[in-house]
Amino acid sequence: MSAMNVKRWILWVCLALLFVSQVLLFRANQRASVAQADAVEAREQNHQLQSQLDELKASSVATLSLENARLRSDNQALAQKMAQANNDLTQLMQAKRKSDDQLQTARQALKLQQDHLHQLTEENQQVQAVAAAAPTATPATDASADDNRNTCLQNLRAIDAAKQLWALAYNKDAKDTPTVKDLQPYLKGGALPVCPSGGAYLIGAMDEPPICSVPGHVMP
Repeated sequence: MSAMNVKRWILWVCLALLFVSQVLLFRANQRASVAQADAVEAREQNHQLQSQLDELKASSVATLSLENARLRSDNQALAQKMAQANNDLTQLMQAKRKSDDQLQTARQALKLQQDHLHQLTEENQQVQAVAAAAPTATPATDASADDNRNTCLQNLRAIDAAKQLWALAYNKDAKDTPTVKDLQPYLKGGALPVCPSGGAYLIGAMDEPPICSVPGHVMP
């Protein structure tokens, strides 16, 4: 009976082990099925992610191309603006140099005119002093002739000073000859003076002094 019980006990143990093995195998198969399903789902998700990544890459490339095109366009526009700004700056600098030259010329002309006016004032004072100191017995006609001559000489000096200012302002050389219209801006009253003795003035070239047609009315 003992041997029989042992056999039965072994049989029951084997059955139990078989049952446990079946249960474990069933659970393993379930886990394998679940794992396989998870693997399929993971592959699908991976495929979807790869598709999204490809779309993102394509979108990024397109966006980058558009951005590069925009940057190139902006760079070209900026280069054109810089070129225009440099051109405007060059023109402004040239205009400034020209204005500075004109201002310097005007200052020199003003100084020359002031010096000439000062000289004329001194000469007029000298003439008046000589006239005041002259003998009363001098005939009136002689005094009038001297006054006319002195006035004419002052006119000739004024014309000569106007010629110098005109030549300085317009860079004229010794052989250039100004007209009355050219000298008007540099003459008192904007007109050529008149000889009190009725003489006619000849302006002449820059290397020639102005001349009056009255004899004796000559610049020293």
